[in-house]
Amino acid sequence: MTSQRLGQAAVLLLFAGALLDPTVAQAGGWGGSAASDQWQVLPVAEIARHQTPPLDRVALAVEDEERLLSGQPYRFAVPQLVNITPDEAGTWETLPTGERLWRLRISCPLASSLNLGFTRFDLDPGARLLVYAANGTGPVMQFTAADNRSHGQLWTPVLLTDDLVLELVTADRSTGADQLVLGSIGRGYRSIMADDLEKSGSCNIDVVCSEADDWQEEVAAVARITVSGLYLCTGTLINNTAQDGKPYFLTALHCNVSANSASTIVVYWNFESPTCGQLGGGSMADFQEGSYFRASHSASDFALVELDDDLNPAFGVKFAGWNRADTDPASAVCIHHPSGDEKAISFEDDPLTTTSYLLSSIPGDGNFLRVADWDLGTTEPGSSGASLFDSAHRVVGQLRGGYAACDNDLSDWHGRLFVSWTGGGSSDSRLSDWLDPLGTGQLFLDILDPENIGLVVEPLAGLSGEGKVGGPFLPSGITYTLENKGTEPIDFSVTSDAAWVTVTDGTGTLAGQTSTTVSVSFNAEAEGLPVGQYEGALSFVNLTDGVGDVDLPLQLSVKVGDGSRDPRIQEVAPNPASSYVVVRYYLGRDLDVKARVLNLHGRVIWEQEVEGQAGGDNQIAWDTQGLDGRPHGSGVYFFHLETSGGEDTAKFVILR
Repeated sequence: MTSQRLGQAAVLLLFAGALLDPTVAQAGGWGGSAASDQWQVLPVAEIARHQTPPLDRVALAVEDEERLLSGQPYRFAVPQLVNITPDEAGTWETLPTGERLWRLRISCPLASSLNLGFTRFDLDPGARLLVYAANGTGPVMQFTAADNRSHGQLWTPVLLTDDLVLELVTADRSTGADQLVLGSIGRGYRSIMADDLEKSGSCNIDVVCSEADDWQEEVAAVARITVSGLYLCTGTLINNTAQDGKPYFLTALHCNVSANSASTIVVYWNFESPTCGQLGGGSMADFQEGSYFRASHSASDFALVELDDDLNPAFGVKFAGWNRADTDPASAVCIHHPSGDEKAISFEDDPLTTTSYLLSSIPGDGNFLRVADWDLGTTEPGSSGASLFDSAHRVVGQLRGGYAACDNDLSDWHGRLFVSWTGGGSSDSRLSDWLDPLGTGQLFLDILDPENIGLVVEPLAGLSGEGKVGGPFLPSGITYTLENKGTEPIDFSVTSDAAWVTVTDGTGTLAGQTSTTVSVSFNAEAEGLPVGQYEGALSFVNLTDGVGDVDLPLQLSVKVGDGSRDPRIQEVAPNPASSYVVVRYYLGRDLDVKARVLNLHGRVIWEQEVEGQAGGDNQIAWDTQGLDGRPHGSGVYFFHLETSGGEDTAKFVILR
C-alpha cells in the first residue's frame, strides 16, 4: 500500500467503521484481509518469529504404532505448549486509522499443518484476530469478540502450512495476557488432507456414491472433529425430545473428550469427496469451534458435548434420530471419517450382537454392539465416535474400535445407546437428561431437519448500541424476520426485560410457510440513562409448541455527554505525528463536516468536506501533505472542524 492512500480519508473511515463497530462482528470463519493488504506495514520477513522445535517423524511413527495397539485415538499433530501474549512477544505497529496492529510469525519447518489453541480468548468489541499463511497464499481465518465464550478459550481449525502469521488489530495496545494467551501450537506430522499413502483405504465408499442415496439426511448429521488440536475422530449432531435444535453432539469418550478438552473441539461439516470414488478433494470451509461438556460414560465409551455456536444454516446440517431400546439391530450402517479423511459409509447386512468390547461371547457385559464384519466398506482409526444407525435410520451406538480394515473381514464394536442412556446414574454420565429433557420416556426419536423447526428468527444477533448521554444511539434499532417453517399456524410473542427498548409488532399469529417482521429500537428512556453499561434480554417465544424459542442479548453503552459543541474533537493522534495524523470527533446528529488543517500563522494548508456525516464517533485522516501535494515540515498545526452546529479546534505537532 502506498502513502498516497493515507490521504483517502473516506476509505480509512470505511475500514475503521468495519473494525470498530461491534454490531458487525461475526463468529469465526474463513475470510478477512490481512493488514498488509490494506496498509503499508512491515513486511512479514521483518516481524518477530516464534519457531517451534522440529518434528521427529521416526519417533512419532513408533509412538503411533503403540497408540494404535492400545486403542487410543488417531493422532495427526503434536503440541508445543507455550504461554505467548501480545505483551511479551510479536511486533506492534500503529495503523493509519490510529488502531494498533500486533503480529507474530509462527513456524515449524516441514510440518504438514499448524493449528493454534488460545487458553485465554476475550477480545474487545471491534478487535479482530487473523490467522493466515506467511507466504500470503490460501484462506484467512478471522475471529472477533463474537467468538468470546464463557469457557474463555478458542482453538482454531488447521491451516495447511508450516509457517503462519498471527495478527491482531485492536483499538489500542491494552490487549495483553488478560485477553489473549496462546497456550498450544499443534504441529501436524500427518496430512489432514492427504492424497498419498496416508489416505484411507480404497474399499471405503464416499457418501456421494449411489450406495448412500437413502442416507443423505444422516450424512448431513455426521462431522469430522479435531480434539486439542491433536486428534481426529468422528461425531454426530443428535436430536432431543424438545426438538428445539439444541446442538448436542455425540462422539466417543476415548477421543480424549472431557470437561477440560470440550472447548478445544473443532467440527468440520461436509468434509466429503466431490465425486464418487475420489476418496479425496474435500473442503474444510464449513467449520465451527468450541463446545461445552455435558456427559460421558466409560463403560459404553460415549461423550456428549453441546456446541457453543449456533449452527450456520448454510451448512445444511441435520439432527440424527436415535433408538435406545434394548434390542440388537437386524442390520446397520456407519457413517464416519476413516483416518480422518473424507466422509464414508459402511454397511452391515447381518444381525448385530450384544457383547463385551473386543469379544464375541453373548451378551458379555452388555455394553457393546458387535458388527461381525462389514459387507460393504470398513472403518479405520479416525472413524472413532462415528454413529451406528439401525435400519430405521436411528442412532444405536458410537464406534469404540475393533479390527476391521479393507483387507479383512474382522469385527468392530460400538458402545450401546441403551447403556449410555442411564450411564453412571448422574446427569454428567448419562444421555437421558440431555436427549429427553421433557422426560417423555420415549424409546426412539426421528431425525430433525432444522429447516422444519417451527419459529425461525433472523438475524440470530442481539441489539448492541452506544452513544452519549441523551442519545442518539447507534445503531438505533434492529429489524428481525420471524418465519414459520412448518405448515401449521403458530402464535408468537417478542418481549424485552429492558425498559429502554421498544418492541414493535411483537405479538401475532404466523400461518404456515409465512413470515413477518418485528422491530426493536432504543426509546426515550434510553436517552434518560446516566453513563454506564446496560444489559437486557430479548425473548422470541413460539406460544404454540415452543419450537424455535430463542433469547438474544440487549446491550447499551452510554458515554459521557458531548456538551454544547457539535462537533467535539476527542483526540488527535499520533501527537507528535510524522507521516499521518487522525482526528477523532463526535457529532450529535448527521451533519456536513468541513475539516481544515492550519499552520501556526492561520493559513489553511489542507481541507476536506464530508457531506452527510453520520452522527456519533467519527474520524478523518491527513497524510501531512498540503494542497500542493508536498509534505509539511516540523512545527505546530491545528485541526479545525466546522459544521452548522458549531466548530472545534485542536493543536498537534509534526516532527520530521
